[in-house]
Parts: sequence; C-alpha cells; structure tokens
Amino acid sequence: MTIKKNILALALLFVMGAASAYADITFSAWGRAVVTPLAFMGKHSSASAATSTWGNTPAVAFTANGIAPSEKIGFNINLEFSNANAYVVDNAKAWVQPFTWFRLTAGQFNEDDFRGRIGASEFGSWLLPNGGKDEDNLFYRFKANQGAHFKILPLVWLDSPWNDLSIEGAFGSNALGTSVNQLRAILNLLNNEDNDYSGQTAYDETDESYRYYNGDRTMSLLDVYKAIQIGVGYRIPDTGFFRIQFIGNNREVFRYGEQGGSPGVDLERRLVSGLANDRDADSLEAAFLFDALEKSHGFIVDLGTKIPFAYRDKTNFIVYNRVIGTDGHDYAALDNANHKEYTVQRPYAAALGVTWTPSFLTAFTITTRVDVSFGGRLESDEDGVKITNGYNINAWLMPSYGLGAGARLGVDVGIDMHGADTVWKKGVPPAKAQTDASQYFDFGVGPWAELAFAGGRVRTGMVIMVPGSPRYIFNPNSTSYGIVPKFTGDPVISVPISFTYSF
Repeated sequence: MTIKKNILALALLFVMGAASAYADITFSAWGRAVVTPLAFMGKHSSASAATSTWGNTPAVAFTANGIAPSEKIGFNINLEFSNANAYVVDNAKAWVQPFTWFRLTAGQFNEDDFRGRIGASEFGSWLLPNGGKDEDNLFYRFKANQGAHFKILPLVWLDSPWNDLSIEGAFGSNALGTSVNQLRAILNLLNNEDNDYSGQTAYDETDESYRYYNGDRTMSLLDVYKAIQIGVGYRIPDTGFFRIQFIGNNREVFRYGEQGGSPGVDLERRLVSGLANDRDADSLEAAFLFDALEKSHGFIVDLGTKIPFAYRDKTNFIVYNRVIGTDGHDYAALDNANHKEYTVQRPYAAALGVTWTPSFLTAFTITTRVDVSFGGRLESDEDGVKITNGYNINAWLMPSYGLGAGARLGVDVGIDMHGADTVWKKGVPPAKAQTDASQYFDFGVGPWAELAFAGGRVRTGMVIMVPGSPRYIFNPNSTSYGIVPKFTGDPVISVPISFTYSF
C-alpha cells in the first residue's frame, strides 16, 4: 500500500510539473477551527472540541489556480475538508476569456464581483440564536453547484474613467429527464414537449417525462432562462459602486418544504439544476457601495435592498411554520395539502453595513450591520387563510482597537428583534397563544482578544447570549422526538477559541 501511495504521489508531482511548464499554477490554503472548552446555561453545561464558526467541524481548505500562457483560459478549484473524511467544493470551474471584454465560466462557482462587502460578527453563532447576516444579505453573489456564468465588460477598451460598466449573469440546466446525463441538453429534448398532463392525479416516476403533479406542461428552454440571475454593476468615478440584479425562480415545483413532510408524497423537485438560489419568488436587488473615502479616511458604506415579487401558488407547501409555545407545546401548522391557490409575498429586506478606521486613529476600527425585513404575507380567499409575518431587525456593533505587535481587543454586540406574526382563518376563533412565540428580543455581547502572526491569528473571548424566549428544534419526520429544547431562555455563557490560517 505504501509503495502504491508513493508511486501515485510521484505521478501526481510529475503531472503537475509537466503542466507547470505550459501553465502558471499557484496554490494556497485557508482554514479555521473553533474549540469551546466550556459553555453554561443555567444548570446545564457543555464543551466542543472541533467546530468552526459556521458549522460542526473545522475547515481545512486548499486552492489551486491555473492559467495558460495566453492568459485566455484557466481553472480554479477550492476544496474544503471536514472530519478528514468529506470535502465541500466551493469552486471547481473552468473559464475562457477569448476577448478582453468577455469571460465564460462553467462548473461550481462563487463569483463575488457584485457581492456585499461587509459581514457580521465572527462570533455571531455564539452571540445570537439566529446568528448574523452575511454579505449576501447586502447583495447576493453569483453562485452555482453546476452552472454557467458570463461576464461582459463592454466599454473597457475606451480610455475614460466613466466606462467601468459590467454585466454578469448565471444560469443552470434542465433538471428533468432520465437519471443518466440529465443535464445534457441534447438528451433532454424529448422531455420538454409541450404535452398536457392536467388529468394526471399522481406523480409517476416511471414516466420518462417526469410529469408535473396536476400540471399542464413539462420543462422548456424558456423555463431555464426564467430562472436566470443577471446583474449590472457601474463604478461611479471617485464615488462608489452601484449594482442591480434580477434573480428569477421557477415556482411550479414539488417540495416538502423547509419544515419537512412526507418524502414520496410531497416530493421536492427543482425545475432548474445548478443555480444555488432556489427560492420561490422572483426578486429584484439593488445596492450601492460608497468607498470614495476608503483610502483617505478608512470609511465605507454598503447599502442594499431586496424586493421579492408576489406570486400565486397551488403546490403543496407549508403555509405557516409550526409554532412552539413557551409551554413547549406544538401548535399545528397550516398547510396547503389540498392544493388551494395562495398569494405569497416574501418579506421585503434592507441591509446597511458601515466600516470606519479613522485616519487620526488608525488602531481603531468600528463596524456595524443593520438588517431589516418586513411585509411578508400569505393569503387565500379559497382557503380562508391570511398570515402576516412580523418585522425582523438584526443589528450589530463591532468596535476593536489594535495594541501593536499583532494584538487586538474588541467587543461584538448584537440584537435580534422579531414582531409577532398574525394568523387568521375563516370560521376559527383567533388563537393568539399560537403566535406569541414568534415575538422575541435576543441580545448578545462578546468581548474578545486576538493575536495575529505570520500565516494566521487566534481569537478568544467570553460570549454572553441572552435568548428572549425559549427555543426548540422542530423535527417533523420524528414521531417520538419531534420537539427538543435548544435554549431555555436563560443566559448562555461560552468561551470560544478560534484560530484561522492562510498561506
């Protein structure tokens, strides 16, 4: 076994060396781990030995970038390992740029040219039960697990600072068809016939066309491009960066919802395969990054808004999440099991991020994020149901001060407020107790210390989370343990130690 491994390693080195003679290949690495030696909540205690800021395992990531001598074609791959047994691919893409103004990318990718610039706290998941919002909440990145991305810079060859206009888009594939080669267009043409299956009352997996459940058509090329993500970015000289985008989503899908359901009965199926954004509503996003004072005064502002379009839906979906009351009882959700027609309006959202490092005090930095959502509703005259979602405000303040020699002190403060939802059903008396649990005010504070050194940094602090109400985990697929407590409402005190490397 050892001999085979050595031969494989030598062969890999030979291939990489040969490739390097014809292409410029660079390697880098990045990762993070978090150890929490103690955490308390009332009489309860816990510890964790191997996690990350965003998940249950440390991240160990490797990156390879290759570009041909012509600089017109190349590849990028990012592998993130966890538990030493599995890996997640952030980027595995090939690209070609035959002209200075056009680039085409295919594969799995995260394209961040337009993405928001300012994130929330590193200790967000320890400070608030729902954590903080990331940069996507300011402006959503172009992201796909199997998709194509194009970038057009139509005016770059003109010598003027006013010509910095870019157009970017991403689209996926036809997800229907047989289980083999289902993403290949030429093998899916027969699955896109405009046939009428309105009389079909059951989902038939044996049918090669993968028909809709009570639908009247199968998928076409138009369905793929209705789900396109396309955006325009414009750099205003000496001012900032404006961008706007449309994210399309097909809605006639089978799904058993985020809250679960019965696999095989309420099937989850996506029309478009590849794009990572699979929300139901079409949406329009706009954002403006003011960075004219970034170099001179260390001051940037990023402001974004999201406007989802209302739509009508007859598919089987959860109309209102199950509400867990403060007494721990599970109040049954409303659902659209009879395929009634609903008007769905996802909440509108706005986000603001500000970072300032004063020129007169460069050791000091303050960052703030505020995220607001409101206006969500679901209603059906046919079913006699109306639900309005309470507002949500998620806000952070994160000042820090450098002490020199890589040392830094800071404190992260966060709040999360949610107004009460309302549920009205014709002929049923209002049950206020069922929606009281949707209203809460969470608070968290975490003073921390950080030491940076060549190749990485380590940060630790005492994080205090104060949930505004008890929290429960809802598992709809479990009959015996459907509801389990997550937080009692008592303060949670933890001491996370995170260390991050990069080289």
